[in-house]
Amino acid sequence: MILFTSDLDRTLIYSNTMMQTYPIAGDIIPVEHKEERIMSYMSQDSIELLKQFSKEHLFVPVTTRAVHEYERIHAIAQDIKPKYAVTTNGGNVLIDGRPDLEWNKIVQNRLAEQSQPKEDMIRAFAKIRHESWVVGEFYIDDLFFMFRVNRELVPRGELAEFQAELLPMGWSIFLHGRKLYVLPTCLNKALAVRYVQNFVEYDLHVAAGDSMMDYDMIVEADHGYSPMHGELYEKQPDDEKVIFLNGMGATSTEELLRNILELNVVK
Repeated sequence: MILFTSDLDRTLIYSNTMMQTYPIAGDIIPVEHKEERIMSYMSQDSIELLKQFSKEHLFVPVTTRAVHEYERIHAIAQDIKPKYAVTTNGGNVLIDGRPDLEWNKIVQNRLAEQSQPKEDMIRAFAKIRHESWVVGEFYIDDLFFMFRVNRELVPRGELAEFQAELLPMGWSIFLHGRKLYVLPTCLNKALAVRYVQNFVEYDLHVAAGDSMMDYDMIVEADHGYSPMHGELYEKQPDDEKVIFLNGMGATSTEELLRNILELNVVK
């Protein structure tokens, strides 16, 4: 059996903007709604391939999204219904759709031991924060912050100094598109995946993701994939630990799923 742990946004599912940037020949299907608005799409072929994989192997979604944001992706959370899912960048592990309380205890203990309180981080951030470039603030599942930013106006030098100040405090940052994530260092997708691995039997671990936040999970897998439209390829195109897919957008997802379905599992 193959264990497939995969990021969602820009790896399996795509915004309308991404679909327009990288159009495909086949049909595209809405997979996420927020009220009446379509938020994300997959190609029809990708959906069918993922369903086929999930019948034969174990698919574990791994996302930085909050729990309620993951649940909005009805094509995955409600239709495929993975037994395990990782949300909140590793802050929550869902088993049969419900947060695992034992993992929650582990996370809270690590936060108390390894990271200074969020108030300390907020005070440090206040020294460089300005309304000209920070345009929104969200506290995700009471675990980490996501700030919407005007990327062109982000003070890169000050942000680097802020990052250096955060590390001894047990916090880290990721600037991904127009989102600035500020999160405790112990919130890590790879750590949550390791926890899930304790519950499952598998012969091969395959991982996929597009951003630096996926990197640890990708390189710990037997096979780690990343699309060429992603941040990881942009920053580390020569990384030999990562298999970069040839396609762009939803085409890369179809390529990814076909590749893993063709893998020979040695038992």
